[in-house]
Amino acid sequence: MAPTRREKFDRAVYQAVREVQHGEVTTYGAIAKALNADSYSRHVGVSLSRCPKTGVPWWRVINSSGRVSFRPKDTIGEGTRKHPYCSKQRKLLEKEGHEFSSAGTIVGWTAKLHNHSE
Repeated sequence: MAPTRREKFDRAVYQAVREVQHGEVTTYGAIAKALNADSYSRHVGVSLSRCPKTGVPWWRVINSSGRVSFRPKDTIGEGTRKHPYCSKQRKLLEKEGHEFSSAGTIVGWTAKLHNHSE
């Protein structure tokens, strides 16, 4: 059976995320733009919520403000929508050497952006 449009989009998102190397980050919007679907950044997030547990470094995708987006299933311990500092994604990013400001933004995140056009 041929893959559906959603399945094709999901696979393209996963492939784009796999290109983001250790120490780099990207945004939902940058992935959407790389897939010629500029207005589909939210769809990128939905695709990542369905991604396989291994093989896709989903934690390297952040929002356009340089922060970890709130995911209820991703919280570790206490945390709120306004301050999602206790999350699995943050812990994985910190393990890769990223530092966070007191406001929850990755320090120097714009210099760490992956270039999807390469």
